[in-house]
Amino acid sequence: MFMQRVAIGRWLLIATVALPVPSLPAGAQEESSPAAATGIVQAETPVTETPAAPSTDQASQEAVRVEPLPEEPPAPASPVSPPVQPPLTPLEILAKARQALHIEPDAQEPRLTLGRTLFQLGDTDGAIDEYRTALRFHPTVAQAHLDLGTALMAKQDWRTAMTELQEAVRLDPMLVQAHYSMGTIHYTRGNIQSAIKAYQEALRLKPDFAEAHYRLGLVLKVAGKDKDAAQELEAAALAGLAKAQYFLGNAYRSGQGVEKSQIMAITWWAQAFEQGLPEAAQALTQLRRLAAVKGNLQTKQSKAAAEAFKNYCDQIWLDFPDLDRDQPTETVGTTLLKQGRTAEALPVLLREAYALNEISHATLVQLYEQGLDGQLPPHGQWILSYLESTAADGAVPSRMALARIYGKGLGLAPDQAKAKSYLKGLPKDDVKRILDDVAAEPPKP
Repeated sequence: MFMQRVAIGRWLLIATVALPVPSLPAGAQEESSPAAATGIVQAETPVTETPAAPSTDQASQEAVRVEPLPEEPPAPASPVSPPVQPPLTPLEILAKARQALHIEPDAQEPRLTLGRTLFQLGDTDGAIDEYRTALRFHPTVAQAHLDLGTALMAKQDWRTAMTELQEAVRLDPMLVQAHYSMGTIHYTRGNIQSAIKAYQEALRLKPDFAEAHYRLGLVLKVAGKDKDAAQELEAAALAGLAKAQYFLGNAYRSGQGVEKSQIMAITWWAQAFEQGLPEAAQALTQLRRLAAVKGNLQTKQSKAAAEAFKNYCDQIWLDFPDLDRDQPTETVGTTLLKQGRTAEALPVLLREAYALNEISHATLVQLYEQGLDGQLPPHGQWILSYLESTAADGAVPSRMALARIYGKGLGLAPDQAKAKSYLKGLPKDDVKRILDDVAAEPPKP
C-alpha cells in the first residue's frame, strides 16, 4: 500500500540564539561509512566535548531572530510502473537460447531451454538432440535426464526413457515428475505393482499432486482395489481434476469402492461437465433421458433417475446456508434472483435446469426472452445453448421453448421450419398452443 504524505504549511516561531551548526545532508554519513556499506557494525566514535553554553548576559545581548518554518515539500508522485513486457514467443526464446549457446556452447540452462522449447513446438527429435548435447557437457544434471526421458516417452521409446528417468532419480531422488513418469511407463507396459509404487512415491514427495492421485486411482482400479482407487480419485476430484470427477461419478453410479448413489454420481458428473468434459456430458445426457420417461413407459430405473435429479437440486441448498426456502416450489437459483444476487443466481439456475428442474428452466426461458432490468440483456447465447443441448436430449420443455423462439425470431432470424421440427412428436394440444402463440405475434424481421 502506498502511503502519501500530505504537506501542511504552517508558520512556527523559532528563536535562535547562536549561529546554526552546519550538518551533513540526511544519509550522507551512512553513505560515507564503510560500515554502512558492508553492514558491519563498528564501535561508536567517542563523543567530543560539547562547548559551554553562552552566559545569560551574553545570550540576552544576541539578537533574537524570528523566522517561519518552511513548508514541507510535497511527497513525490509514485513512480510510474514500467510497462509490462509481453512474454517472449517460443521463436524468440529459441533465438535467445541459440545466441547464448553461440557464445558459450557448454552453457547448461540455454541448452535445456532450447530443448524444452523445441519439445513444446513439437520438434521432439530436435529436443532429444539438445538434451543429449547438454548431458555430454553436464552428465550429472538430473533435470537434463528427466527432460530427455520425457521426450523419449513422447516417442514411445519406453526402455530408453526409463533408463533416463532412473538416472534422474538416482541423481536427485526428490524429482517428483521423474517418479510420476516412471509410474506412467510401468502402467503402459503392464507393470501394475511397479506403477503403484512409483505413483505412491511421487505422492509421498508431493501429497497434493492431483494428476498422480488420479493415475494411482486408475491403476488401483485395474488391480481390483476399488476402495483404495475411489479414495485416490476423490482426492484428485476435490482438487478440481475433471477426469477424476468423471470416474468418481462412475464409481458412485455403479457402487464400486463407494456406496452406490446416483445423487453423488450426478454431483461429480455435473462438476466435470461444467469444466467441459465430453464424457461427463454424455453420462448426464443418458441419465436425463432415462429420467425424462413418463407415463406407462416409466420404469423403476427411470423413477430412480428422476428422483436423483430432484434430490440433487435439493442438495444445492446446502451450499447456501444463508438462504431460507419460503415455498417448496422455490429453487436456490430463483431465490438468489429474487434477492438481487444475479451473478450467483445464473450459474445455479443453469445447474438446476440441467438437472430437469422445471421452475429453473422456465426462469431461464423468461430471462432469454426478456432479460432482467438492465442487469442481464435478453437473448443470451448461453441460455440458447442450454436449450439446444437439452432439446437434443429429448427434453420436451426445451423443445417447446425453442419452437417459440425460432417461430417468433427471438434473438435470431425467424425460422418456421425449424420451429416446427422441434414440435414433431409432441402432444397435439401442446403443438397447437405453441403455433397459435407464434401466429398471434408476427415474426420479427
